[in-house]
Amino acid sequence: MNETDINRHGIRQRLLNTFGDPVLLYTALIMMTIMYHYRSSLTIVYGIAALITGALLIKLYDYVRKHQLIGSAAYIAVVILFIMGARYCIDIGTDKYPIRFAVWFITPQAALDYNRWYTLAIFLMFMIFMSTVVYYFTRVRYRVFMSFLVFIIPFSIYGKEYEKMPVVFIILLSVGYIMLMVKFRELSDTEEVEVIDKHETWRTAGVYALLFAAVASLIPKPSVVADRSYLDALISADQFTDRLMSMLNVFRNSSTGGQFRNVNSDVPLFYAESVEPMRLKTATYTNYDYSSDTWSTDKFDRRVAREYDAVPVNFPRPGALTEYLMLAAQLDSDFAATYGLTAFAGSELVKPEERTIRLHSVYQMGDSAPVPELPISFDSTNYDSGFKRGNTGLLLSEGRGFGSGCDFTFTYYADTFFRSATNKAFIDAVSGCDDYLQLLDDAYDVLLYRLWSCPAESEEFDYIDSALDRLSDYSDEYSMYAGELVDYGNNERIYELAQELTSGLTTDYDKAKVLESYFLLNGYIYDDSYAKGISENAESFLFNTKRGVCYEYATSMVLLARAAGIPARYCEGFNMQDKAEEGNMDFVITAKSAHGFPELYIRGFGWMSFEPTVTLGANEEEKTSATGMLAYAGALLAVFALLLLLFIILYPAISHRFFLFRCKKRTPQQTALAAMQRIGKIYNVGTSNTSHETADIVKSIAGVDISNAAVLFDRAAYGDDALSDEEKKIVLDEYVGAYKALRTTRRKRRITT
Repeated sequence: MNETDINRHGIRQRLLNTFGDPVLLYTALIMMTIMYHYRSSLTIVYGIAALITGALLIKLYDYVRKHQLIGSAAYIAVVILFIMGARYCIDIGTDKYPIRFAVWFITPQAALDYNRWYTLAIFLMFMIFMSTVVYYFTRVRYRVFMSFLVFIIPFSIYGKEYEKMPVVFIILLSVGYIMLMVKFRELSDTEEVEVIDKHETWRTAGVYALLFAAVASLIPKPSVVADRSYLDALISADQFTDRLMSMLNVFRNSSTGGQFRNVNSDVPLFYAESVEPMRLKTATYTNYDYSSDTWSTDKFDRRVAREYDAVPVNFPRPGALTEYLMLAAQLDSDFAATYGLTAFAGSELVKPEERTIRLHSVYQMGDSAPVPELPISFDSTNYDSGFKRGNTGLLLSEGRGFGSGCDFTFTYYADTFFRSATNKAFIDAVSGCDDYLQLLDDAYDVLLYRLWSCPAESEEFDYIDSALDRLSDYSDEYSMYAGELVDYGNNERIYELAQELTSGLTTDYDKAKVLESYFLLNGYIYDDSYAKGISENAESFLFNTKRGVCYEYATSMVLLARAAGIPARYCEGFNMQDKAEEGNMDFVITAKSAHGFPELYIRGFGWMSFEPTVTLGANEEEKTSATGMLAYAGALLAVFALLLLLFIILYPAISHRFFLFRCKKRTPQQTALAAMQRIGKIYNVGTSNTSHETADIVKSIAGVDISNAAVLFDRAAYGDDALSDEEKKIVLDEYVGAYKALRTTRRKRRITT
């Protein structure tokens, strides 16, 4: 073999030995599985980093085994370096991030915004730990049980957050574990067994592992629902968990919708006595940032409308604005004629039914209580401090936050206001007018004139006096809404879509319903496992992916409404719809009930929530269950394993025939070089051996003489004489003889053992 070929082959072999190391590959696989949990979009990046870092660490571990004293000192220095690096990342990550690393680590990642520095710290700490323990329990001390404990660490990370590990990682980790244990099993010859080739042993074990995984995946599995209620009860009762929930509530000054993804917790947060399911509101957000796909609070969201020392807490009555405007139309015909309301002069609004809901908290809530849709009043509670009613309809605690065990009773209107043809027609007429603020001012003047003619201290006087206060507030608030809550970032595509969808419509409610139904009718899919890319935002969801959770649907409808000229805001809370199975409560609200939805300002009525999210009952693609996915993957794995087994069995014969076929087109010199290299490969002879040493090894193993081929190889590699076709035939004959002799030798040894 010439020196160039030897050097090239040596470099390739060293790279293969380094990055093909099963310990390194298994460690990198574990790291990819863990990092997928923390940032799925960077899994490949972290995998490459794990391969490079792990290769360097394994070199260090090999050095430690040979030079224990100096090597141990070097290892301790490297561990300290990793710890310092992780500490540095944590310090940077803490800057402008509202919670500490320890709290971030034990908190479900779906409930938090991504922190790249905390994530990098996780990578560094797991990298040094995983590479050390995997190396130690395979190469230093072979321990199946300890290796199994390492194997289940990624599963425990996913399990603590009720998150499902991707099927591909489950299969790869399982097969990798079996392969690693077989690879480093101490095989030795005994009186009954002779190990011919350990290389062949672990290859066979690899096929077995693939077939085993495939069969295990294909076998039907019973439907099992894990009962974690005892563990969950312990966790929920822990004071630290209460503190954590309070911190996260404060943290919600911004939202990326992460809390709606891959949340499978059935731990109860509230129980409710209610005659119907509904949406509950706990937070509102005004400002949207396309670059980070984030909602944040503004002055509108933080403003307190009124403080209360005790219940009841009165909310602006839904539909009261409509009632005041209709009264103005009845009192003044000129006002009615000016704004096209003459037809309603003798009409009366149809008020929805008043209903009650009682909520019981079983977790530490923070400073915001869940408020039902269309609230009228907050009537009773066992909370013994004061309250604040937010300007956006939130109920906030005064001083300390609401705790577990709090009861809240609300009176609210049923969501039937727009089912009345009279109500809707009147609101449509009001919202379709050209100057809504002027309409409010003129209505104020009409009621003020009426107040002057009312007897003092009469019911009518009190009613109109209250109406005047509220009309003034409505006018001031809408002036702010129309200036601030119609900001959609000047996104041209969203503006064009909004104009297209609402073209020809003149009323706010009709426009809102068209926007709400748009997602249902245009192929959008609810998918809480979809991992958004770093650059994806509402525009990406609307025009490209069409896949997401309530956050994407609500955000998109808010921006579309604003682009259509309707003030809108993004809200979060819960979607109360799961029936309670125990006790005297009607509904149970869990972490899975968390929900985002839009609120739109309908001129003539006020704020109203909508539901654009496509749900399982509407137009969601039927998700394949984990068992189904596992069976599907198992079928593919079985086919792959069978093909691999067939390839392993047939590969020697196929490669032998392919080699002979290629030699037909080679020159005698090329054939001599290739034949000797191939003989060395099939006999596992190292490249450091000369051709004649290779010939001696072949003769000792299989009893066949290839000395003529060795001589001709030397002439082809180092001599100037050209070989003849006859000499090419000699080389090929001796190669074929060596190939057949090796097969015969192996067959005899298998029969003997």
